[in-house]
Amino acid sequence: MRRITRTSAVAGLGLAGLLLAACGGGGDPMVGGMTECTEPVLSEAAIGYAESLSPDNTYTLDGLTCADGWAVTTGTLGPKDPPADGPQGAPTSLIFEAEGQFWIPKEQAAVCGTYNPDDPTAYPADAIVPEALYEIGCLT
Repeated sequence: MRRITRTSAVAGLGLAGLLLAACGGGGDPMVGGMTECTEPVLSEAAIGYAESLSPDNTYTLDGLTCADGWAVTTGTLGPKDPPADGPQGAPTSLIFEAEGQFWIPKEQAAVCGTYNPDDPTAYPADAIVPEALYEIGCLT
């Protein structure tokens, strides 16, 4: 019968801890890392958001601007199968906030703050979206 000493038990726990850390286990594991602010990633998020509004929707990304964990996509929101003589879609800006590995869509009304008609381009004090993205995300 093998006798386990305190020293061997502590060494075994240390080895187990190293293995867990190497495998991403432990008390605070990352669940997939951080998201990237790239056109392929945001295009997928924007299309998913468009389809959540209506399964017949699609979104074609034309541009992307990122700042401080936020992103604004510019593109065309329209039907997946538009009629040849009908509307093809409308220019649309979509706002996203990074949360871990995901881009979460945000409504303009919730993040753009109080619009000032006397100074329409002024950044509102109660806006949540970064000032660098305000014009493209909130005024278009």
